[in-house]
Amino acid sequence: MSELLLKTSHFLFSFSLTFLLLKKFIPILRKIIPVLPNERGMHDIVKPSSGGISFILIYFLLALYQGFYLPIFSMPMAIIGFLDDKYNLSKLFRFLSQCLSLLIILLYLKNNPNSLVNQINYLGYIVLIFIGVAIINFINFMDGIDGLICGSMITIFIALNGQVHYLIPIIGTLSAFLYFNWYPSKIFMGDTGSLFLGTYLVSIMYSSSSNLISFFKICLLCSPLLMDALICIIRRYLNKQNIFYAHKSHLYQRLVSNGIKHSTVSLIYILSITLLSIIYLHSSILNLFLGTILVFFIGVFIDKKYALDFNKTFY
Repeated sequence: MSELLLKTSHFLFSFSLTFLLLKKFIPILRKIIPVLPNERGMHDIVKPSSGGISFILIYFLLALYQGFYLPIFSMPMAIIGFLDDKYNLSKLFRFLSQCLSLLIILLYLKNNPNSLVNQINYLGYIVLIFIGVAIINFINFMDGIDGLICGSMITIFIALNGQVHYLIPIIGTLSAFLYFNWYPSKIFMGDTGSLFLGTYLVSIMYSSSSNLISFFKICLLCSPLLMDALICIIRRYLNKQNIFYAHKSHLYQRLVSNGIKHSTVSLIYILSITLLSIIYLHSSILNLFLGTILVFFIGVFIDKKYALDFNKTFY
């Protein structure tokens, strides 16, 4: 079987299983974990949450079949996310769970001689856990409109496919979920999905990075998501707003609040990551950095031209 045919069959298999599972899950999740419209949300009708359980379950089984065990260590955060979707867990408990999960991941990666983890001391562990927690929460913060995180993560995983492992199965499962999550969405992935994806992304970043430069390259690849979250935190802090309080101040939220469709906003981020993916795969880190600067200034232009004024968001 040719490599292209093999990849296509793996994609279609993972896509089909997730699609069929979602058809069963959507009416169930609508009953047990409904998300009601509220002043901080970006939707106006009741929708089911925790849909991430569909692509997580299928990918988890396929990864085990492949003999690839790294996704196992992101499963605890999926469980924490599911409980948080249902019961609204405390921020401290979530934070401690994230730290513990990342510590376990780092200890597991000590067995990989090519991993960045083997080049750090105990202080380095603390730094990597701090960075990892930030990335996990940034991904979680950015999961606020239809298709944004799912579409972005598909693009990122396509760029990273083969670098750390064969990622076609998770690309297939996420593509099936995107069918139901694209605007107007029928289901949300919830913290179940976003915390899993954030943790899994961090584990891939650490396992595939042999040094700080390769790690930095992946950060640049993900920068449209990470920059929005980081800049928002900085602006809220400078404005003396509580950075731990739920809000609608992210650029993507302010674009939607100003009347731009979810799908249009999500495409802006996905296309930005696509541009950086092409540079990531075919050019140098310098050009990737320059591409990130370009994306940043495009974001500044879009912010000034099309987004609701930052000072008009009060949450």
